[in-house]
Amino acid sequence: MPSYPKPQVKQYHPPVKATWWLARPAYIKFMVRELTSLFIAGYAAFLVVLMAKADDVAAFQSIMDALKTPVSILLHLIVLGFALFHSITFFNLTPRVLVVQRGEDRLADAAIAGAHYAMWLVATLVILFVATR
Repeated sequence: MPSYPKPQVKQYHPPVKATWWLARPAYIKFMVRELTSLFIAGYAAFLVVLMAKADDVAAFQSIMDALKTPVSILLHLIVLGFALFHSITFFNLTPRVLVVQRGEDRLADAAIAGAHYAMWLVATLVILFVATR
């Protein structure tokens, strides 16, 4: 039996505008959440570089003094806002991604998100306890 070449099928790729994410509020929230992760990662890298430069006690003390300036405190508050927004929107999204079955029933969305918030609270309290001792 002769072998015939398969016809070339051209796939359709609809054009997507660069502003596709402005079409719905949920898309905007998604993009803002993803953007906040970049700022948080940049801030973490900034702190790592800053601490790498603290090779002696005097350098460390000067860095700590610089972190107490109003501009630095404002930067920390902005990053805290980004981290809170990212965490809250992520935890609210987890019941859609993490489906837990108990027999035939699904675990309630509030229980899944609530467990994440509870662990976040426990981790925060442990960090506060260690930091204040």
